[in-house]
Order: sequence, then C-alpha cells, then structure tokens
Amino acid sequence: MNISDNQYCFICGHRNPVGLKATMKVDREGKSAACTLVIPSEYQGWKDMVHGGIISALLDEVCVYAGMTVSDSVVTGELKTRFRKPVPVEQEVTVSARVTNQVRRTVQVEAQLTLEGVVLASAEAKLVIVRS
Repeated sequence: MNISDNQYCFICGHRNPVGLKATMKVDREGKSAACTLVIPSEYQGWKDMVHGGIISALLDEVCVYAGMTVSDSVVTGELKTRFRKPVPVEQEVTVSARVTNQVRRTVQVEAQLTLEGVVLASAEAKLVIVRS
C-alpha cells in the first residue's frame, strides 16, 4: 500500500473547501498530538451538537498524528469511540492523543476531546504501520 498526502483530508487538509482545516501540533518526544478548534454549526447532528461522525473523525485524525511520531506511514486499523457528553458547535474544543504502546507494526493510541478541561469524548485506536 502506498499512501500520500494531497492536502485534501477532510479534517486537516488545507485544500479541502468543506473540511475543518485543523492544524495538529505534534510532540515527537512525547509521542503525542493535539489541536484546538471551533467546530462550525454546519457539522451538527442534532441541534447545536456536533455530529458523532465528525467527533470520531477528529479523534481518528489526532490518533494518526500521534502515531506518526512512531512511523510516518500509519493507518487506522481499529477505532473505539466513547461519547460521554454532547459536543457543542461553535465552541473551542481540544482534541489530543498519545501513543500508549507499540508491538511490531501495531501502535496503540488513546485520545480525547475536551471542552474547558471536561472530557466529552474519548477513543482508543490501533494503528498499523504501512510497509511500502
């Protein structure tokens, strides 16, 4: 499998006209990544609440960025998301993730989405290091 970036990712691609254009900050030493953003109301499910698919996509993306501190070529093999509280639209939230373990080509990552320090959603991901 050959993976490449054309800047059209729905979450972080700056060329995608309908994407979130999230800018991830990566800490290679800490094997972590984070991003702060405001999710517009165009991405809501129920009134004033961010759609669960958008929340999952954000958690997936931050997991991959954290995983790229281990290898530049990782893809999500499994994502388990837990929705704890509704995520409001039009408010600044933070998504963050950190690598918790690596066994051969599998990288385990934990992530969370917070608002003012309160965890609204969390995820556990298993990423696979892709060999070209």
